[in-house]
This record gives sequence, C-alpha cells and structure tokens, in this order.
Amino acid sequence: MPRDVTTAAARPVDPELPLAVLVRPYHRRWRLVLATLGVAWLGALAAVLIPEREYTASVVLAAVPNARTSALSGGLSAILGSAQLGGVQSTPYFIAKLILLRSVIMQVAAEPVGDARGGTVIERVLEERPPIKPGRVEPAMRKAVSAEVDKQTGLIMVETTLPDSAVARFITRRLTERASAAFLRVSRAQATSQRTAQAERVDSALRQLRRAEERSRGFASSNRSYTMFSEASVVRRELEREVTNAQTVYSQARSDYETAVARELEETPAVVVVDSIPNRLLPDPRHAPLKLVLASVLAFLIVTLILWSQREFQDPPSAALSEPADGSLRVERPHSELPGSGRRETGSG
Repeated sequence: MPRDVTTAAARPVDPELPLAVLVRPYHRRWRLVLATLGVAWLGALAAVLIPEREYTASVVLAAVPNARTSALSGGLSAILGSAQLGGVQSTPYFIAKLILLRSVIMQVAAEPVGDARGGTVIERVLEERPPIKPGRVEPAMRKAVSAEVDKQTGLIMVETTLPDSAVARFITRRLTERASAAFLRVSRAQATSQRTAQAERVDSALRQLRRAEERSRGFASSNRSYTMFSEASVVRRELEREVTNAQTVYSQARSDYETAVARELEETPAVVVVDSIPNRLLPDPRHAPLKLVLASVLAFLIVTLILWSQREFQDPPSAALSEPADGSLRVERPHSELPGSGRRETGSG
C-alpha cells in the first residue's frame, strides 16, 4: 500500500550560533556552574583571609653628585675623565645596586632588632630561631626588599614588605645607611690609590721642572749676551718653552693630587632622603573584590571547557526526513526548491 508523502519546507540554516544555544548548556548544567563558582570563591576568600597582613616601609632617596667632578680642570683630567680622576659617582643606578649588594644585605640581616621581641633581622623575617642555614638568608631578604629607580626623575625608592611593620621599617632604614657607608668606603679606597699615584706624578713633574730650570740657568750664565737671531737666541727660546711646559705639568699634577686628598677626607653622604618612612604604616590592601572577580572568570572558563568537551554547545541538526504519527512519510525540502520560490523546477527529461 503506497504511503502518503508530504512535502514541507525545511528551516533555513542560520550561519551564526544563536544566543540561546550558548546559554542553554549553562542553564541545563546549573549545578556544575554553581559548584565551580563556589569552589573558586572559597579559594579566593582563603587567599584573602588566611595570609597575614603585610606592611610596606618605603623611602625615597636622591643621589648626591660629587661636586668636585664638575670642578676638574682641563689638561690630563679632561682627557682621562671623571672615571679615573673623579672616582666612582653616586648615580641613582649605582646606589640602587649598592642597596641590593650581597654584602650589604647580609650585614643588615645579621643586625639585632632593637625592640621588646629582640632577635636578629633574619630571625624576625623567617620567624625562626637559630640556627638558620646561610643559604636561606639572602633569598629571604631579597624577597622582602626592592630598590627601583625612576628614569624620569632619578629618584630611588627602597621598599621592604613584611608582616612585621617594625622589622620592615628597621630594614629600610639600615639598608640606606649601609649603602651610604659602602659608597664612602669605596670612594675613599679609590681616592687613596689615586692619591698615591698622583704623589708619584707630582714628584716626577717636579724633577722635570728642576732639570729644565737648571738647564736654563746654565745657559744664562754661559751666554750673558747674544744677538737676536743667533743660534744662542734659538736655544734660549727652546729652554724657556721647556720650563713653561714643565711648570704646566707640575701645576696640573699638584691640582689632581689635592683633589684626591680632598676626596679621601670628604664626608659627603651618597644619598639624601626625599620622602622618609611614615610614622604609622598602614597594611597593604587585600584586593578582595578583584580576586573574587578573577576567581569567577576562572570558574566560568573551567565550566566552559568542561561543557565544550562534552559537546554541549553543538546545535542538533534538523531532520531532513520525518515520519508523523499518522504513518505518512513527510519529506522536508528547502524553500529555494519549492514552486513559487523564484526558481523553476527542471525535469529530468
């Protein structure tokens, strides 16, 4: 018995994914969404509430330039430059390196904290009693301390972040003092070596000057009178130039020697405090709202990956062949192939 065939128009295929298809998996798996959000929020709250509140003791410093460097005179000082005659300079980056120097950090870590609790700095930082392994000292101090230089202004910011505000304040202050002392020690050591070298240079220049003056006196005593354009006149001018050059070299060597002696004895600090540590340190913000938002985004990302792996976002295709309940066969045809849709049907013959 032939079956009735009914031709119906099929739904056009939407090239874009409908919004309902995107929302439906989340609505269908709402228990998974709520469970993932709850776990993420609990983790964010634990990250906010469990760690101890930390305090940051910061100070802003400015490097003090060496005024004697700009006052160096010409000659050999101008040729050699400030790197040799002016010595090390208290530039911002040099001071920042001194603050984070290993010897400076280790010295501060071994100092006792002058408060009621007592103990050394590293004991208070690690919250442990001695003995403490030496390999743990420097990493713990570097984790708590930072020194940055502002490229536009040249200011140096030293920060120490710890749960103990008193220790953070103490470390920041002692790092600044130790770095300044280290700079003075290095500057004096270099000035001492330069003073020794300049002293030898002064003695050599003085001997050359005396020999030139002795030759000039000998020539004057043996040639009391001579004509203007004679050979003796030429020799006389050469001896005078030699004496003048020797006097110039001696004067320059003497000036550099005095500069080295002054640098060896100077007490100019390497840095000055622009913004000191506040009297009261406030705890660092926990950023709880930001952490909750990030946890929510991470939870939705995890849920999306789970639903995508389970093929929840795929739109089920429309059936091209369906059989209604009355037993007749129903064939769905696209709108473009129906009569009157703008395209003529063409026969096979």
